[in-house]
Amino acid sequence: MVSSSGLSQYRLTHPEANSTAVNSNTLGNEVTLPSHYVRNLLDLLQSRGGNVEAVLAKAGLPPEGPNQINATLSWQQFHAVIQLCCNEINEPALGLYLGSQLTINTHGMLGLAAISSVNMHEALQLICKYTATRSPLLTLSMRQHQQQVHLTLEELHPLADIRQFVVETFAVTLHATLDFVTGHKYRLRQVQFAFAEPGYSALYQAFFPCPVRFAQPQHRFIFDAADLAIPCPWADRQVQNQLSAQCEQELQRWQQSQSIAGLIRLMLGRTKGRVPCIEKIAAEFAMSSRTLRRRLDNEQTSYHQLITDWRQQMATHYLLTTALPVQQIGFLLGYADPANFGRAFRRENGISPQQFRAKQQTKCTVDLEK
Repeated sequence: MVSSSGLSQYRLTHPEANSTAVNSNTLGNEVTLPSHYVRNLLDLLQSRGGNVEAVLAKAGLPPEGPNQINATLSWQQFHAVIQLCCNEINEPALGLYLGSQLTINTHGMLGLAAISSVNMHEALQLICKYTATRSPLLTLSMRQHQQQVHLTLEELHPLADIRQFVVETFAVTLHATLDFVTGHKYRLRQVQFAFAEPGYSALYQAFFPCPVRFAQPQHRFIFDAADLAIPCPWADRQVQNQLSAQCEQELQRWQQSQSIAGLIRLMLGRTKGRVPCIEKIAAEFAMSSRTLRRRLDNEQTSYHQLITDWRQQMATHYLLTTALPVQQIGFLLGYADPANFGRAFRRENGISPQQFRAKQQTKCTVDLEK
């Protein structure tokens, strides 16, 4: 299996960087996101007659903000821009259209490194490893299952009402990238999405040349394992080595610009079934657990608080966006005993997970009937 899910992806070269305290435990104040594709989104909005200046103003951004080199956005700004753009032109499928507008060049060093790879397998290894340089809130992993390859896309943080937009954009541009890298020779057999089938589902056939399934356990691409050997027409080992090194530098720069708490939140997003102890987390940052505790204290939080917040966010996410049994959700969040998950959830929300899910489903039904 090739995956970007290893905790070591978040090792810091300079562990004493980013000691500036933050005043909130929310992801919005702990993680900054690159604005690469926001520029493309605003261009698309303008081409559709949308008011870019109004969107930026409502999002609290200066007119030139996303166009500045190495510009970054908070989670709140990122979320606001996407939400406002979709509302500005009333286009629920905007993510599909944006994904189709993103060319190899828009993916920066990672896109160029991918097309310089020897074959599709090598290109995918790079994409999995360095997805964080382009889209830190998502992770991509590759697993061979018999004669097929499963590319699984996971969300490291609940994306709330922009989830469908973000996943659609990533999926469309990933398919276009793989198609380009292989000289249009790879064949996508099936695409799966974890969200419910949207009202514009027929439009997906214009973007994916295969069956598309909704309400699946995970977001996933499926193609033949033999396609991994397809050579890249622009393969150049020397160029690829140089570009891969630049991708690594870009990843390190992004990591060093983040708070420790923000990086840990994203690391927890990769956790499935067992929450790592603080000693393991500290080792990944090349520091002692005592130093990590001090760093988190400087950021006005603690490892225990980060775990508690993450579990609350992900519990809500799983209950609202999946049909997973409550017991399974408890296991995914690192509870050995599902009863402990139920007690913790009730303590935070005043009701059980089952009651929370039923209440939200009833609310959605009432809203639809209005």
